[in-house]
Amino acid sequence: AFLGGKVAWVTGAGRGIGRAVAIALARAGATVVVGARTEGEVAQLTESLQAEGHRALGLVLNVADPASVR
Repeated sequence: AFLGGKVAWVTGAGRGIGRAVAIALARAGATVVVGARTEGEVAQLTESLQAEGHRALGLVLNVADPASVR
């Protein structure tokens, strides 16, 4: 895998471009940390990636809120 051993943290991964990037990185071999504001979107993508055999961790957060990121 091209990105094996690497970890990618993708914010805005719940939908759109962020989601597509997270999927592409996982399929390229990276462990993906899925970050987004909507719990359902985070859970769905994380579970989907894990079901495909990828390593993924989901975090509900808002990068515009420092307390949320902590």
